[in-house]
Amino acid sequence: MRTSYGVVWRTGTTSLARGKLELLPRVIRLDGVSGEEHVTLEIPYEELEGVHTGRTSAERLNGHPTLVLEQRGQEPIVVSAVAQAGVIAELTDHVARLTLG
Repeated sequence: MRTSYGVVWRTGTTSLARGKLELLPRVIRLDGVSGEEHVTLEIPYEELEGVHTGRTSAERLNGHPTLVLEQRGQEPIVVSAVAQAGVIAELTDHVARLTLG
């Protein structure tokens, strides 16, 4: 399994960001740009309340299924792969295993 993926993501109603998702030993890191601003988010696995594949219209990005990261006390983050649609299912399974461990 790779540990870095080209992705786009959105938190709540904020604008889209584009960059990479990295699966690190203790956190998921999203690193990229939103507009002209550099953004980095680190989400500890232990702070995730849920992880699933987003299939509803509200959870999709540009019509594509997403990885939905549900954090305690925060809006979900929805993530879509840039190149390969099958990556979302792979990421969802992998992150779900990491949050249980």
